Formats: sequence, C-alpha cells, structure tokens
Amino acid sequence: MLVRMRERNIWGITIGTALGNSERGIRFAEDHPDVWATVGLHPEHVTSDFQDPAEGAVVNERQVDEARLETLARSSKKVVAIGETGLDFYRLSQDDRAGREAQEKEFLTHARVAHRSNLPLVIHCRQALGRLAEIIQGEIAAGRNVRGVVHSFTGTWDETKPLLDLGLHIAVNGIATFPPKKNADPEMAIDRTIERIPIEKLLLETDAPYLAPVPFRGKRNEPMYVEEVARHVAKVRGMTIDEIAGITTENAITLFDLQP
Repeated sequence: MLVRMRERNIWGITIGTALGNSERGIRFAEDHPDVWATVGLHPEHVTSDFQDPAEGAVVNERQVDEARLETLARSSKKVVAIGETGLDFYRLSQDDRAGREAQEKEFLTHARVAHRSNLPLVIHCRQALGRLAEIIQGEIAAGRNVRGVVHSFTGTWDETKPLLDLGLHIAVNGIATFPPKKNADPEMAIDRTIERIPIEKLLLETDAPYLAPVPFRGKRNEPMYVEEVARHVAKVRGMTIDEIAGITTENAITLFDLQP
C-alpha cells in the first residue's frame, strides 16, 4: 500500500480514534517521512460499544484522558492534529440528551487541547452539523481559537456555509463519487456543495480503509484512490485534476503544517 501511495506522490495521515491506536499511529508516522498522525477519541466510542476490529482494542475509552491527550499531542513533531473528534448522533435517539451531552463534552475537551497545543482539529460530524457550528461559535466567543477540517463531508450548502464562516476547512472523499439516490433532490447533492466551497478551504481524503470511491466502491479503500476523488471534484468544478491536486495539497500542507 505504501509503495502504491509513493508511486503517485501521495502522502498520508493516520487518524487516531482512541488513545491506544493514536499512540501506535505516532510510532508508525515516525518511521515514514510521508506519513503523519492525529490523536483523539472518536465520538462513537463515547456513547456506543460498537468497535471496528481494524481499530485494534479500544478499552474503556468512554472519556478521553485530557492530560494524556495533551501529552500525546506534544510528544512528536509528527502529530499534526487533534482528532478524530466531533459529534455523531446517528445511533442516538432523539431523546438521548445524556448521550449528546457526553459527546459534546468530549469534543470540547479535544477543542481546548487543540487550542493549547496550537493544532487543528479533525472533526467527524454525523447528523449534527448545526449543533457543531453552535459549539464552535461558543468557543470562539470565549476567546479560544478553533481551526480544522470537517472530514468525510456530505452536507448541503446551507449546512456548509456556517462552518466555512467559522474558518473551517471541508474534506470530501469517495462518497462524492457515489451516484445519487433515486428521487433525491439534485439541489441537495454533495456536488452542489463541492461547486461552492471556496477552493482555499477544500481538502481531499480517502478515509481508508472505508468508503472507497467509484470504480472501487465496496473494496478496501487505500490512499492512492484519492486520485478518483480528485478526478470527480475536478469534473464538478470544471478544473483539471492537476489543478485540484495541487491546490488541495497546498491547503493540507498549510492547515496541518506538514514538514516532510
């Protein structure tokens, strides 16, 4: 996988979803000049027992250990962001106030560690984009800097604009290449959002090993498939793939302060 990635001059960032695998991600990144790492606790682990075997063991990590998170964030120059953190209300019932508050509390912990460490956030948000914007607005109003990227993005333009107004980046992946669902409103399609995101705020990603783009949909995803995301975004925006690749790479270098 690394060989195929390097043949295409593609870089990678390992994403921490629990502090245990965050530590392993740092060690991996330190062994490879074109790989970096993030550290964090995925919101799914805050309120659910769901666990993907690919993550490795996630033991009793319902709450992030703030001191340990900050120590990891400062432990290596290869750590370039805090996360994956955020809000995931997909599996929570409408009346599960305790679950939502627990996720929000953990997100705020990550945001404050990111502020103190001068690092961006990698934000996961599912069925909670409006609430995410409200929380970040509150942090900014309190004088705490919040910057970062909302990844694996599928929101409408109305959901996207408040996040852009707060200075966040938006990352799209293989989902953008999936055909629209039958009878879906074309104005709600992710392509309508991709068309309007300011180019300097746009990032590309894979979210490997998940969500492989067309024509690899259903297979294990990997970093080299980001080319298919770039090809789709270039078509939607009326640009060349080289233009999109160059601009979004520079955006990533700037946001994450990548130092090869």
